[in-house]
Formats: sequence, C-alpha cells, structure tokens
Amino acid sequence: MAEKKAKEAGSGQCVAQGCKGSEQRFSFCNEHFDQFKFGLIKKDGFPVSDFEKKFEHYASFKKRRDAHQVA
Repeated sequence: MAEKKAKEAGSGQCVAQGCKGSEQRFSFCNEHFDQFKFGLIKKDGFPVSDFEKKFEHYASFKKRRDAHQVA
C-alpha cells in the first residue's frame, strides 16, 4: 500500500503534492497559496476530499478575477 508523504515545510520547495516550484508564502508557491486560501488543498499540500467540486468554483472565480484585471 502506498503511503502519502508530505514535503517538509521550510525546505524551500512548495509543499503541494507534485509541485516543483519554490515556496513563496506559507510554504506554498503563489498558485498553490491561492488554492490553499480557496480551500482546495490542505496545509500539508494534499487535496481535500471534494476537490473536483471546489475546483470548478475556483476556476470560475479565477476567470472572473482575471477579466476584472484586464478591464
């Protein structure tokens, strides 16, 4: 059985699962920090149980936010 292993905070690398970016804020890269704030990933970097549902809301939020920045 495969065990989940979290990256250590403070290692200089984003703790999100599968991310190779460098940490910027609270052990996350900028993209994953936004996802953490939105509730898509937990502080250990693993996705929440209802990730798919929340990701749809996050994608529409991000699309609206980007549209406001352009205008």
